[in-house]
Amino acid sequence: MKRYFVILLLFFNFNSQAQTNNYEELIAEASLFHLQKEYKNAILTFEKAFLIQQPDALNAYKMAGVYALNQNKTEAFQYLNLALDKGWTETEALVIDPYFDFLRNNYDAEWQIIIQKAKLKEQQYEKTLKLPDLRKRINLMTIQDQKLRFAKSQTNDPREIEVLNQQINDSDFKNLNEAKEIIEKYGWPKITEIGKDGQNNFWLIVQHADQDILFQKLTLSKMEKLMETKEIDLENYAFLYDRVQCNLNYKQLYGTQVNWTQNGNASGFRPIIKEDLADKRRADFKLLPLKIYALNYGFEYKNISFEEARKNDQKDLNDALQLINEAKKAYQTKEFQKTYDHYNNASMILGGMSDFQNYEAAVLFAKIYNQNGEEKYRSISLDFLTLLFFRGNLNKKKVLNQTEFKSFSAEKRWLDIISQI
Repeated sequence: MKRYFVILLLFFNFNSQAQTNNYEELIAEASLFHLQKEYKNAILTFEKAFLIQQPDALNAYKMAGVYALNQNKTEAFQYLNLALDKGWTETEALVIDPYFDFLRNNYDAEWQIIIQKAKLKEQQYEKTLKLPDLRKRINLMTIQDQKLRFAKSQTNDPREIEVLNQQINDSDFKNLNEAKEIIEKYGWPKITEIGKDGQNNFWLIVQHADQDILFQKLTLSKMEKLMETKEIDLENYAFLYDRVQCNLNYKQLYGTQVNWTQNGNASGFRPIIKEDLADKRRADFKLLPLKIYALNYGFEYKNISFEEARKNDQKDLNDALQLINEAKKAYQTKEFQKTYDHYNNASMILGGMSDFQNYEAAVLFAKIYNQNGEEKYRSISLDFLTLLFFRGNLNKKKVLNQTEFKSFSAEKRWLDIISQI
């Protein structure tokens, strides 16, 4: 009898886990349809998921959005109410969310009731936080960020895109300066201080600060101080960590970053170091397996073995080394353009070049610049030095004593590097 009970329990656990995985897969697929505004597919897929498990606040909110796109007033308001009851807290985002234009423009009375309910819910929520004003400040920063990016996604006019790109750059710069002030004063704001939504929005601002990798690295160090607490969303840390790694030409660790095609579709994950261990790292942070996570971007992923992962890592190192050797051969025969091309291709292999190889490339291109005076060779030399500086692996004394760099002494990028090492 006991043995039968154990078998039954094991079957129940397995079946429960299978249902959980199936739910997460459906939610991932539905979320992609939601993002793409394919509302009919989104509705069908969300409905299948909700037969397995009731939605949380976020997924109820998404369901309300696709019902609004489908011009289904009743269901849209029903799921908006459910989202608010489940804990949706971002009233300012709801007020401008374009998914709800149909409700906003055609059912003003009902819409105002929802907005008032949202405001009351948010006021109650703010009373539980230690720094509600900081949360509001961060959320408003993010709304402006998202409004501009959404506007860009809605136009194909080159002139409009050019204007929006400039506005996005200006907004990112302004947000970056504000984010630096916040980090300096508060460190990484805690969930009990600004809420999970405030922390998510602050992460988004930092994630968009690619123009200042040193600040992103500083932010990671502030986040790491909270890693053993419940005051941080570990998913945000994983995303920012991978973002910084890729910006430094390393491979990512958690598999949060994807490759994008020219038509705006995701084609797969950017290279992951020891890829066979990625799901274990993700599980430690309570992140979904890569196979399920990939569905959010519309592509399939198959797990690879230890042997395949190590083979891929070694291949990248070998490919980079082969390109470097070809570059050196070209340098010996004074085919400087080929030298440039080979090194440039090697540098685009994430995790392919070591710090020594990057420094070696910087010296070689400085030599070429000193021979022919062509600016692009000085520029790429400084690119390699800048990368090493961002990595924190540039020795000031060694660089200043390197004869090949003497001709850089008046160059602004050079002075910026030397002043900060």
